[in-house]
Amino acid sequence: MISIHTHSTKIYHLERWRYLISRRLLNKQRGPDAVRDSLIRGLQDLKIDFKLNPKQPSEVAIVLSGVCALKQLIKCKESGITKSLIAGPNMVAHPREANGIMLSKEIDVVLVPSKWVADLYAEVVPELTSKVKVWPSGVSISGSSTRRGSPIIYDKLGDKELVSKIQQILGVSTTVFSYGSFNQRNYLNALSKAPYLVYLAKSESQGLALQEAWAHDVPTLVNKSTHWEADVLSWDAPQINCPYLTPELGTVFENIEELPIMIEHTSSLHPKHYCDEHLSDRASVQKLLSFI
Repeated sequence: MISIHTHSTKIYHLERWRYLISRRLLNKQRGPDAVRDSLIRGLQDLKIDFKLNPKQPSEVAIVLSGVCALKQLIKCKESGITKSLIAGPNMVAHPREANGIMLSKEIDVVLVPSKWVADLYAEVVPELTSKVKVWPSGVSISGSSTRRGSPIIYDKLGDKELVSKIQQILGVSTTVFSYGSFNQRNYLNALSKAPYLVYLAKSESQGLALQEAWAHDVPTLVNKSTHWEADVLSWDAPQINCPYLTPELGTVFENIEELPIMIEHTSSLHPKHYCDEHLSDRASVQKLLSFI
């Protein structure tokens, strides 16, 4: 039995109420929610028993998010209730955040969503290197896009002028999704018809929206970005806004004038097979189980 934890179970903790308000009243799904849902789907697919946010944790406990939840589970590990404690990947923005809670000796495995994040941990907190495991969350296996609809521009930069210029260069009607202000169902519906997706972002620890495109067999064209920063930390990596992009999934553009030529080649790209095999819910959980 595995217990999954995403927030404190203490009734007086704000962490618990923020979670409940976001999930039940506002009906919002954040990145951590998508990670939790993928893990649940994968466990169910593999017929593995689990409990979600139980007051009494299992011997194997996974704390996906929630610093207060992690503090509770650290106490459970200290008392012997929990034998194996896994923390991440949505716990902190960087390894020294939250008073360095990820450095607790009670944590057996520290999950991070991609290699560049693991490299950052190795540099900032080398004492955690042996505990850090790269674990990408999965996405649902979906039907292939018909590729007969409008191309998609996924804008996480918030640069309306850039979006307008890209639309002019593409010369076709596009569907634009601005990060944080769209309905997830509408995004998935657009993916079911899109021939390709232009993705604009500064950095991504994983990039679930990209994976959802690949799961629909939609190739992605991503702006080149190599720098990340938070508080006093910064990091550089070759594909810091698309860490799982490979040539069979799409490509990176440095200049928007390159897009028309790149688009010509998207018809030969079929990312669905790779995504289903390596980045699906089932594949994600199988990798996680190898760490337990």
